[in-house]
Amino acid sequence: MRVSFFIRASRATNFCQRKKFCCCTLYVPCTIPPLKINTNFELELVSTQRPVQTTNMSDHEMIEVSEGEQIRISLVLAKGQDSSLEVPSDPIAIPSTTRKKGLSAIINHLLDRKVVTDDNDSSSESDDEDKLSAIPFDFLLNKKLLRMSVEAAARREGLSLEEAVEIQYFPAREAPEGEGSSEMLPDWISAMSSTSDVLCTGNCDGSIRLFSNSDKFSQIDIAKSHSGPIKCISSCQLPGVDDSIMVASGSMDQTLLTNVYEKGNTMSLHAVYSGGHMSSINSVRLLNNKDNITMASGDWDGNLCIWKVPSLHNEEQTKPKTKKRKGAATKIDVQEVSPTYFFKAHSSNISGICWGFDSPNTLLTSSWDHSIKSWDVETQNNILTLNGAKVATCLGRCHNSDVVATGHPDCTVRLWDMRSNSKNEGNVFDRTLRPR
Repeated sequence: MRVSFFIRASRATNFCQRKKFCCCTLYVPCTIPPLKINTNFELELVSTQRPVQTTNMSDHEMIEVSEGEQIRISLVLAKGQDSSLEVPSDPIAIPSTTRKKGLSAIINHLLDRKVVTDDNDSSSESDDEDKLSAIPFDFLLNKKLLRMSVEAAARREGLSLEEAVEIQYFPAREAPEGEGSSEMLPDWISAMSSTSDVLCTGNCDGSIRLFSNSDKFSQIDIAKSHSGPIKCISSCQLPGVDDSIMVASGSMDQTLLTNVYEKGNTMSLHAVYSGGHMSSINSVRLLNNKDNITMASGDWDGNLCIWKVPSLHNEEQTKPKTKKRKGAATKIDVQEVSPTYFFKAHSSNISGICWGFDSPNTLLTSSWDHSIKSWDVETQNNILTLNGAKVATCLGRCHNSDVVATGHPDCTVRLWDMRSNSKNEGNVFDRTLRPR
């Protein structure tokens, strides 16, 4: 069956990039129903098997697409989106090499919006003066972001090309502008943590830098805390103290420290944590229990330490130690703390630590030994172990559950359900997210 209709076409194969009308002949399976997209398209079904030569329409160009170069799709607006962006979901035939940009042009044309073109055309621009600006769209094919041609994505997902391929679309999130970036730092940033108002960075020169989240990331303080590169950093609000945060940092020099920053003042050394780690400290996490702060840290050898962080006004369980901070004019009292618990958690480097969602007695860890584990802090018992195929280089937990995400050297993010109970010990899953 041969379908002939009028569309706006460009000089290139992407027929929706310009506004000139042309006559387009498409060869499609005879099972395709008659189509009528909108009043701008004139649709005619011709029941002949022989190709018909197209003729020029004034100065307009024509495009002829063979059967092997086209694919049928159905555009469906994703759930929860503005209904004003909805276009007809009737199947349409497009070049099989069409990608994200071409699909966005089709939708904007159907919505009677401006269509972004690669070349300048004054006549087209004058025609679009009264139209709304174009909207960039993103697309989901089989619940995955479309980052290749439609045909390549459909074949990768094993979809049949005999039927129309359903593609969901939604407005794309625009890339952030360059405003708000900080000035260039003298060394690499090796770790980051943030609170509601302050961004903390650990750097390879051993310094901790604080930036304001509300003032275009302007630097508000710096402290030279370690002699070696900082490998991990964690921050939290101090319980019962407004406008004050605590920053914990671990370094390759085998030191673990906490600093306190109060708004309007400089950052000061709070405590030194010794007697636990004998190698590079590569992960740390603070937990604010409202009345006190607990800290967990992991090192290169797979050892895990739990610390009770001393309060600012209670030093009964700490040893007083006088230490002069480098660059400080006066001596300050630094508290030295020993670990509450110390045990071997992994056979290799502990790359990430997270506290459990609903229990401060649960700790989640990831390691280079390919495993993710859940621990009972008080008994040091291993509650759950999930083994993967790759080294886990970082760990993050969902804000409302014990579902965690791990990063890996193969550029893949894997999701793990660390929730377990006595009734169902198999309530776990492994899902991967790979950049396209």
